[in-house]
Amino acid sequence: MLLSGAVLSQDISLYKQFNGHFDYTAFGNTLNTEENGQGGQCFILTSSSADFQLQPNQEVVAAYLYWAGSGPGDFNVTFNQIPITAERTFNVFFTSGGNEYIYFAAFADVTQQIQTSGNGNYTLADLDLTLVIPAYCSPPGTGTNFGGWAVAVVYEDDSLPNNQVNIFDGLESVSQTNQTLNITLDNLMVLDTQGAKIGFLAWEGDRGIAVNETLRINGNILSNPPLNPADNAFNGTNSFTGSDVLYNMDIDVYPISNYLNPGDTSATIQLTSGQDFVMVNNIITVLNTELPDATISIDNKIGGTECGNRELTIDYTVYNLNSTDILPAGTPIAFYADETLVAQSETLGVIPIDGQESGTITFTVLNNIEADFILRAVVDDTGNGTGIVQETNEENNEDETPIHLLVNPIITGLQNLETCDVIGEEFFDLTEATSQIDPIYELSFHLSEADAQNNINPIPNPETFQNTENPQTIYIRVSNPDCFLIDSFTVEVLPCPLPDASIELPEISACRDRALLLPFTVYNLEATAPLPANTSIAFYNDGALLGLSQTQQTISIGNSENGAVELRLPDILPDTFTITAVVDDDGNGNGAVEELREDNNSFTQTISFESIPAIPILPNLLECDKGFDTAIFDLTLQDDLIRTGPDDVVQYFTTMENAMENTNPISNPTDYQNGSDPQTIYVRLENEICFATASFLLTTENCAPFIPQGFSSNGDGINDTFEISNLLNIYENFELNIYTRNGNLIHTAHNADGFWDGVATKGLLFTGNTVPVGTYYYVLVLNDPKYPDAFIGWVYVNY
Repeated sequence: MLLSGAVLSQDISLYKQFNGHFDYTAFGNTLNTEENGQGGQCFILTSSSADFQLQPNQEVVAAYLYWAGSGPGDFNVTFNQIPITAERTFNVFFTSGGNEYIYFAAFADVTQQIQTSGNGNYTLADLDLTLVIPAYCSPPGTGTNFGGWAVAVVYEDDSLPNNQVNIFDGLESVSQTNQTLNITLDNLMVLDTQGAKIGFLAWEGDRGIAVNETLRINGNILSNPPLNPADNAFNGTNSFTGSDVLYNMDIDVYPISNYLNPGDTSATIQLTSGQDFVMVNNIITVLNTELPDATISIDNKIGGTECGNRELTIDYTVYNLNSTDILPAGTPIAFYADETLVAQSETLGVIPIDGQESGTITFTVLNNIEADFILRAVVDDTGNGTGIVQETNEENNEDETPIHLLVNPIITGLQNLETCDVIGEEFFDLTEATSQIDPIYELSFHLSEADAQNNINPIPNPETFQNTENPQTIYIRVSNPDCFLIDSFTVEVLPCPLPDASIELPEISACRDRALLLPFTVYNLEATAPLPANTSIAFYNDGALLGLSQTQQTISIGNSENGAVELRLPDILPDTFTITAVVDDDGNGNGAVEELREDNNSFTQTISFESIPAIPILPNLLECDKGFDTAIFDLTLQDDLIRTGPDDVVQYFTTMENAMENTNPISNPTDYQNGSDPQTIYVRLENEICFATASFLLTTENCAPFIPQGFSSNGDGINDTFEISNLLNIYENFELNIYTRNGNLIHTAHNADGFWDGVATKGLLFTGNTVPVGTYYYVLVLNDPKYPDAFIGWVYVNY
């Protein structure tokens, strides 16, 4: 199982590179108490310790903690009681006996902890593999039960030659089923092979297994007998301490001077094993290097002292001081304004060790760069933050200095001002002409260019300036702390024809729960031009918008236009309230028409709610049931009880909501069939003042049937059946029997059978045939408590 958020890394590849007076050492310990393998003890520790020592003149530069073991992984441990969580994780799978086994390794940067704690004893704890180890012990597993930890420490020592320390890591393996592993180490720089060495951190090597187990560099077998024989490179040893009981892990280092050549930039590592399962976690090389060390200083700057001039000339010096090799000609130099590239150069000649070269560059700072910025000069920079020269120190390539340019203020959107010769005196707000100029600048208005140049006699109240000439030129001075500019605009009074909109509302009453139809009159009286059509009108109550309207036609000078608007009044209004009408108002307080006067556009009227007398209690309407509890009602029978005057409007509705909103009235009130029994009908009485509502019931009753004394079943569509009124679908349990003069039963009918059509349905004489002309007798039993007795009579059948 991988640690959530950890990076899975497998192939051995370069992790970090260090150039300078550097070397490395390593320390660590196993968690195994003995060699694993067939029949070994199935037990593992959860902590172990190791000693770390550096000389007083050696300083820790980097320290990397690796830990590994059998199973999917434990990625939270403690190192000298400080919690550590893996920053990167690695996994390897190994198949043996048809079973797949997983192994893990983990990495954490512990540089700060080692630098702070220094020399001493270090304990890695809480690496708990107890539960997973039994599956790896032999039997029943492969005998690859292991755990351990190691710290690789890169340190600086001024007495050392310039070295390049490369740390490669990942997790790759060899075994009986994968007997050869080739690893290419790139990014090397071999200038001198003297003192070259290579170190390895490997896991799960067994001292007792030495079947074709070799370690090679560039084809040459590495060995360090008796600690590391040529045929058993991974045998549980520590080259730094000489220990041979580092069970199932190896911290080994080998000299490789004889196996490299100056100029090499890579090396091939080969591991072989004919039986033992071995995992390589890191490989560290130490190679002697000769490198330059480019630095730069900004010596002098010329420019930036004139307003609007953005050209700079920079004198600089490139050095090669803390170096072991020359700095080549053509080393790039980049100049940045903050993070923006503004210029590029390069060294002209080779700069020797402890040498220097001076240069000068002139460039113009682009306008999109602020006046204040940090100028950075970076040597060995191609203009995108990358270099082309490998150096002993890649962190000292730049110098910087603050720059302040004298930038002119920006004058934008300067506008001439015009106003119409209207009623009263004309004033100009001069700030409207300069509204687009950034307010960060200091701005003043002047009557002459000389006053503006000398910054004297500013116009005291520019928001209410009255011109003394027509047209008149106004000069502005726009300045920042460093520079100023002079510009001008004109003000002019024009003879403009303009309308003058005003509005009036009549005295009017309102009715609650009914839209208010509000008449109004728009005037264009004190005008010198027509008022355009579609001039907006807004209607307010205490500042709240009630509705909008507009003029319909162009209103000529001295004339008016009548209009009306329907307003929905809020329920919360008091009985007496005000409505304010404002002409040339879009509902947001904004006008679109320039007028001679802007102070006479509104009119306020006080309005009161009125009501009418309530409708008296109306009688319910009752009709005979025509079937299914329905009947036809003439609702207008109530009109005379409702109306109070000839102009009253009476309408009927099926819901109170429709009655209140005056929607969906009953369209046929004189011939209305009820929808339920009983059914409530709502009435609305409306006149010019207000409206009132009331209700009454529609009900049906079962009336006595009306039985005719004859019918003619001749198919002419007229009186073809023995149709008894007030019977079908009213008395649903009735029974009708028809008899001949001799008392023979010829027909029986119930509600589902409908009316008799003169065909005998019973008896021996006429069954299935139309009966002859003559008199027949009926017995009608309603089976209803209201009519307990049978209806008996005769009917004459004719054709």
